[in-house]
Amino acid sequence: MAAPSAAEFARWKQQCLSAADLSRKGSIDEPIVELVNFINGQEFLFTTSSCSGRISVFAEKHEEKKKGCDWLMISHSQTDTASVMTSLRMHDHTGSAVFKFEPFVLHVQCRTIQDARLLHQAGVQAGFRNSGISLGSKGKVVVAIRSTHTLEAPLSDRGRMLVDEGYVSYLVTAANGKLEENQRRVQRFFCYLKEILSKQAESVPSHTVQHRKDKHQETHKNRKQQQEGRSDKSATHEEQDHSDDGVDLHDLFEGS
Repeated sequence: MAAPSAAEFARWKQQCLSAADLSRKGSIDEPIVELVNFINGQEFLFTTSSCSGRISVFAEKHEEKKKGCDWLMISHSQTDTASVMTSLRMHDHTGSAVFKFEPFVLHVQCRTIQDARLLHQAGVQAGFRNSGISLGSKGKVVVAIRSTHTLEAPLSDRGRMLVDEGYVSYLVTAANGKLEENQRRVQRFFCYLKEILSKQAESVPSHTVQHRKDKHQETHKNRKQQQEGRSDKSATHEEQDHSDDGVDLHDLFEGS
């Protein structure tokens, strides 16, 4: 599969980054703003979606005509038991409330498979072992950086609490611990990515220089061979010329 041209990739990137943010929040999560900006600053990469990781409480709807859920609480930082209990009391929901922790997820479109492999390598090394690369029919290459250390537990059923505050406190402590580990992985990913891209940038010039050096040596060798070939031909012609113009002593003595 051929990689898109630089111009075509730049057009895709401009269209994606200039489009309206359709996420619920409507902007990049604060903990990963620097990371996202760094990726979008690379000519051969751009982000298509992201989430820094979050703790949420939502109520699933049971009515047949209504789909989706009601968000009771969303936090991209550590939370506490009081906030969760308050969200359950403040919203008069009839659905089933669920407490959930979701880790960092990032989707990045890359110009080439080689670029995607570098990004994927940084993700796996940082601990996001569920990361993967997908190939589109139009030559689009997208890397998903993600992991599986999620947490999900029901809190109520059709508005009726199923657990007590002590269990909610246990869930909050577990989720906060997962979010803290999630943040460490994000930082490791950022560091690994910068290191890998830096090494790549350093290797490109040396590779180019070596390529030019090899090409120059090959050209010089070809020229030398051509010159030697012309010299051999000249020597042959000179021998032929001397042979035609000179006198063979054997013939001279035979004539006498």
